[in-house]
Amino acid sequence: MIRTGRVVEANQGSLKVCFDRPEMCASCGKCGVHGEHQELVTVDGEAAAGSWVQVEMPDAQVVKVSLIAYVIPLIFLMAGLVIGQNVLGSDGWAAGLGVGLLAVGLLVVRLIDKRLGGKPGWKPKLIKVFEEMPHPLNDE
Repeated sequence: MIRTGRVVEANQGSLKVCFDRPEMCASCGKCGVHGEHQELVTVDGEAAAGSWVQVEMPDAQVVKVSLIAYVIPLIFLMAGLVIGQNVLGSDGWAAGLGVGLLAVGLLVVRLIDKRLGGKPGWKPKLIKVFEEMPHPLNDE
């Protein structure tokens, strides 16, 4: 996947790039970001603040990241619900344990993110720098 965004901060080989969210994200809200149509991503590379850049993330990695972000917390939530209901025998325990294990699942995702985020194959790559906004924006 290739996306075009604007560099909002450049600091010693690290860029913060602002991307407009795809239109399909506007009505979803699944990520918890409501009303915002932009996202910031940190990318290694050299460019001046205000420049436009193209950034690539391999499609296979995007799918893997999505699976990690959504499936792991869901598994922990379901495990909590099943254990609470079947082992402890109560709806209250099921709800409490489900929420508790969901929080644990989110922590696991955060740890995985920190571990994989440092590996080169999991980082977005800067592929092109423009001094002014390219027309039209060529996002794939």
